Amino acid sequence: MHARPVRPIACLALAALLAELAACSLSYSSESISKSVSSPFKSSSGSSSGGKADAAYLDEVRSFAAGFGSSGGDATAFRRGLGSIAERRGIHDWEDDDATCRAIGQGLKRAGLAQEKAQALLGELFAGRSDRAALAIKGFDAGE
Repeated sequence: MHARPVRPIACLALAALLAELAACSLSYSSESISKSVSSPFKSSSGSSSGGKADAAYLDEVRSFAAGFGSSGGDATAFRRGLGSIAERRGIHDWEDDDATCRAIGQGLKRAGLAQEKAQALLGELFAGRSDRAALAIKGFDAGE
């Protein structure tokens, strides 16, 4: 029995088919990875676009702000601490979240700060963002 010689055209066709299958698989994998990487950012976007923030998150923000208002500290430490709370809840832009700003003001009210002191702290906290500080003052005025 003689072995049949392999035809070069058949080999090229087989190689092309295998390359196409590998490319499809790679394309699918990269698409899947892309979707999984971007999904956390999609889930947090509702918080800054007027979506309803989690009540437990807002309670935690109020408590944190109340503790901070009672004990003092600098705005950098406050931003870092609040950023950590927000990140755990999937909120990456807490400064742009209206409910968070109001909850900060409510927490400062809970701490028993005078409005002038709260305004000074909020001005430092939201430096250059008077619209954000104004929302926090609204929360302060509304209380809990």
